[in-house]
Amino acid sequence: MALAVLTLATACHPAKATPLLAPGAHGPAVRDLQARLAQLGVFQHTPTGHYATETATAVRTFQHQAGLPPTGTFTTADRAALTSRTRKPTASDLHHQRIP
Repeated sequence: MALAVLTLATACHPAKATPLLAPGAHGPAVRDLQARLAQLGVFQHTPTGHYATETATAVRTFQHQAGLPPTGTFTTADRAALTSRTRKPTASDLHHQRIP
């Protein structure tokens, strides 16, 4: 019975999108994000691993295209949408200069 109530509560109140990455963040997760955004053509730079203006702009563009709120902050909802539209970045995707 408790499981049924929990399931119903979850269905009625879906989890809020939790911020994962935002401007100022840095590291491998940001580099992965940048490489995935590049696969979609919305990030035109070499992945740096630094979440700066160019990354926030690309995230907003992706969010708009995916029908998500265009905040520029990468959330759990954005991650689900992005991973369903992209493949795992290769070493080459993560570390080489993009050619426009």
